[in-house]
Amino acid sequence: MKDIVIGQARIKRELQVLLGCFVAAVLFNVYAIVSRGTEWSELFTQLHLTIAVAVVFYVVLGFLRLIVFGSQRLLKGTR
Repeated sequence: MKDIVIGQARIKRELQVLLGCFVAAVLFNVYAIVSRGTEWSELFTQLHLTIAVAVVFYVVLGFLRLIVFGSQRLLKGTR
């Protein structure tokens, strides 16, 4: 059985995507705090939910990337 090797560049890119999702979730939380007029302490007290939202963003983005890159690969193979 062959070993699966994931290159350093791919790991770095995925960590950057995950960090981007986390930043988007934090910005989403900041928007919610400002729009609802709640206290800024929620930025830290709700960090576990922010991380969960970041993971949801990452999974959704993963499905979208799979659809886009998978369809591109299928279309390249048919030519």
